[in-house]
Amino acid sequence: MAKALITEKVRDFELRLATQAGVFAHKGLDPGSRLLIEVMRVSPTARVLELGCGYGSIGIVAAKLAAKGEAVLVDSDIRATRLAERNLQLNGVTNARVVLGDGTHDLPPKSRFDVVVSNPPTHSGREVLDDFVASAYKVLKPRGQLFMVINRLLSLKHEIEEVFGNVETVARSKGYVVVRAIKVPRLAGEEDGL
Repeated sequence: MAKALITEKVRDFELRLATQAGVFAHKGLDPGSRLLIEVMRVSPTARVLELGCGYGSIGIVAAKLAAKGEAVLVDSDIRATRLAERNLQLNGVTNARVVLGDGTHDLPPKSRFDVVVSNPPTHSGREVLDDFVASAYKVLKPRGQLFMVINRLLSLKHEIEEVFGNVETVARSKGYVVVRAIKVPRLAGEEDGL
């Protein structure tokens, strides 16, 4: 399939993005991803995970914000991961890598992150979405943050609240909601990621 090259302006960055038909939002950045990019909080030294990266727009911005940190972009679609790798190159991002895998299940054991960001694949069903939430909690460091964009009609707020013990809405626009949850360890040993 032919690849297209699009340009998107988000935050203070102009992104050049290779896309192709069959990959989510191939004609341009979708409103949910754009909203998440605008409101996610990433420190310059953060270690960031993007779950379900698609062609990588959210992870690229996260890597640029975490200039002295690192970003890991994960997707289960090989076309998406190839595009994400190409887009890291197109945007001069050297502090990020792409992993072809099933959520966090194919990351090295004991991988830990300061921030997890996701525009989850809502078409994949509730089981996948619930797994994204549980996996995010598992790989976050204590006090780490999850930023997830969801369609108002398919709210994951209850699931996030159940897993994290907290959730707040940080932005809403055009039928999308960005929520944030903080990992607050509840059990002995969780501080060490056990």
